[in-house]
Parts: sequence; structure tokens; C-alpha cells
Amino acid sequence: MGGTGDKLIKRHSDSMSHLQVVWKSGPFLLNQLDAAARSLWSELQIRMQTDDTGNPSGVVALQGVTGAGKTTFVRALGKSIGLDGDAVSPTFGLVQCYRKGDWQLFHLDLYRLNDESEAWDLGLTEYFDSDALCLVEWPEQAPGLLPNHSFLLQVIVHGAHDSGARELILSHS
Repeated sequence: MGGTGDKLIKRHSDSMSHLQVVWKSGPFLLNQLDAAARSLWSELQIRMQTDDTGNPSGVVALQGVTGAGKTTFVRALGKSIGLDGDAVSPTFGLVQCYRKGDWQLFHLDLYRLNDESEAWDLGLTEYFDSDALCLVEWPEQAPGLLPNHSFLLQVIVHGAHDSGARELILSHS
């Protein structure tokens, strides 16, 4: 800990201290990520507004240190629910879109934003107004951008980044 990303996470965590934990995966190894993703998907279907086929819509902020596995989690989630295409990091393009029939999942990565005003200028909030699920990496870069009813998914690393256990913690107001 101690890098710039860690400071951003601390600042963002402080601003979201009103949230209550609503689900925990418990520690798991990376080779068990698919099962954790399926379990979280079921929880999102219960806790979020869904379409006629049970696909949730809303915003989930993904929080974790660099290398925690945020994009790897999105890839596992997409695979487990049958999304078209393999999730890749949207760091350079800011947003990736995946489809499952008419339903969409937007994967946003705000890491390269200079400040929150840049996110507003790019119109990123328009994604949040859609009937899609928006997974937002590095929400710390623009904490005022996310809707008040957003969920927070913390990706915690226990041990070494390459081999340590992970834990997912979902919170909501």
C-alpha cells in the first residue's frame, strides 16, 4: 500500500462510509472466481432492478488496488452469464460494451481520467441512465459522477497479488 491508487481508494472509501455490507463471497482462490461471479450475479438479480429475463440494471463501482483482479472479475462474470465477447480492460478506451440479447453491460475504467470534470465532459453519466448494468473501475477518479443508489463491490486481496486469495464485498445504502 502507499501508492497514488491506494490514496484514491481511501478517499473514496471515506466518501462511501454510509454503505452497508449486503453480501460477501468469503475468501476464494482465483481458480474459484467463476463460482464467486455466479454467486454475485444471483445477488445482483435480487438486489437490483431487473428486466423481463432477470438481467440487472444499475451501477456497481468496482474498488480494489491495482492488480486485485477487477477486470478479471468482469471477464469471469461475463463468461458465467453468457455475454458476447471476452471482457478486456477498457483503460485506454474508457468504456467497453458487452451484449446478451438486447441487454447490455458497460464496463467503464476511469483510471486515466485527469479529474471528475473530464468524466462529466465526456458524458459518461449517460451510461448510468440506460437499462444496462454498469461496472465502473476506479470510481475514486470521479466520486461525484456515480448515482447515489450505486452499489460498491470491493475486491480484496489476501496475500500476494499473483497467488493470494480474493474476497468480494458488496455494499449498498
